[in-house]
Amino acid sequence: MQDKIRDIEVYAPIFRVENPVYDSSMVMRYAGSVYVRVVTESGLEGYGMTFGERVGEYIVKTLSEEVIGQDPLANEDIWNSMFGSIRSSGRKGAALLGMSAVDIAVWDLRGKILGQPVYKLLGGTKRKIPCYASVGFLSMPEDECCELAKKCVEDGYNTVKIKIGYDGGNNIRADAKRIRAVRKALGNDIDIIVDANGIYDAASAIRFTEEAADCGICLFEEPTHADDIPGLARVRAATKIPVASGENEYTKYGCRDLVMANAVDVLQFDITRVGGFTEMMKVTAIAQAFNLKVAPHFWPQFSSHVLSAAANGLYLEVFPQFGSSGSRGTQIVLNQPPVVNGFYELPETPGLGLEYNLEALQPHRCNY
Repeated sequence: MQDKIRDIEVYAPIFRVENPVYDSSMVMRYAGSVYVRVVTESGLEGYGMTFGERVGEYIVKTLSEEVIGQDPLANEDIWNSMFGSIRSSGRKGAALLGMSAVDIAVWDLRGKILGQPVYKLLGGTKRKIPCYASVGFLSMPEDECCELAKKCVEDGYNTVKIKIGYDGGNNIRADAKRIRAVRKALGNDIDIIVDANGIYDAASAIRFTEEAADCGICLFEEPTHADDIPGLARVRAATKIPVASGENEYTKYGCRDLVMANAVDVLQFDITRVGGFTEMMKVTAIAQAFNLKVAPHFWPQFSSHVLSAAANGLYLEVFPQFGSSGSRGTQIVLNQPPVVNGFYELPETPGLGLEYNLEALQPHRCNY
């Protein structure tokens, strides 16, 4: 008799931080994640994660009814049931964040039921995945940013990412100066990604590429707002620097729109936003059909499984100052794999290979 999903539990250990960090468009005043625990009738458990405390209520009140009683191996049926339930209330945003976390947990369960790591279920073979270091929030002074970037290179990273967008994107010379300082600190053999977090209009983004033409930038991430796909296409057409976007987009349909607009060279969809593993694999397939690269945003503990299987995978994003998971809530995950010499090594244990501190999560359970 097939084991069915019995329950979904949601935990939100999210805390206000003493010293918030910020980028060009957002101040990050809170740390932590939403954790989803999916439990079967036999007691097997799978875990997923995502952003945003308000997501928990959506999972408990809307999505759980579509998932409880389902076969955990039927990930496509579960995904489609959830997507159908949000048709009129949230095809993007919190609904997709909740769906993503549940889908990740379902894949964790699939691996445990079948006795295989998720990356093998996806068809992957690679266990060591290259990473780049995100080091330069705008809240970090230029000299500290340069020092941290140098430390990351010493630790084995070949690529670093630096935030730009001073004064709401209105100080392009300061942005170029920041990148020029990092280039001087690192020399010419290290790749530098810049991330505007969508703060520029197309004309300003193009001006930045011209102002920073001597910096050897290898990738320009989110030069324009996620909803300004025509502007993004203008930037891509005007510069020789490869353009990346997608972290604030949702589902295969969002991927299709970016690709068909000729707006990107690299797709950076976030597995905890796009729709989980089930949808992320479709995104990588669309990208491959157009000979584009994928470099997932954030969450190396999940995205690494995708890149193991993706022939067009580029690298993982890691925030060294927050630990190898890129999250400040690492005490919840008891065995987070480290990044060694710039590579994330996938665990061989079934599922996602992560052990969670349920005792630490219990006080933060969401009961709606």
